Amino acid sequence: MAGPIIWNPGPGPGERCIVIEDLRLELFIGVHEFEKRARQPVSVTVYMLVPDAGPTRSDDLADHVSYADIVDRLKERAKSAAHINLVETLAEEVADLALADARVASVVVDVRKTAIIPEARSVGVIIRRQRAAAGGRG
Repeated sequence: MAGPIIWNPGPGPGERCIVIEDLRLELFIGVHEFEKRARQPVSVTVYMLVPDAGPTRSDDLADHVSYADIVDRLKERAKSAAHINLVETLAEEVADLALADARVASVVVDVRKTAIIPEARSVGVIIRRQRAAAGGRG
């Protein structure tokens, strides 16, 4: 049951957007005691904006940013018993994973808790981070 996408940065001229939409994970997340005792469902959407460089029509994965690498890392993170208090913290972790690939110029991360408030489809945060001019995170 995918929720409405309210943020879509879309690629600008000369760039592409690699998308992971509504990745469902079960994590220990939240500030309440009951949230610390059981995993809960979280939805993660990631938009990685990548400037076109090199062979844009290449069919070789090595020439492109792989969404599978991020998905694999997030699935590994979900297996961890490590607890996170805030969706904001998880969003920052996801942004760091995306920006670890030097080809990613900026990333938009949407993290939602999907079962915490019965009257809402989801609650969460959307952040945008970009690589600093010197190659760090900005």
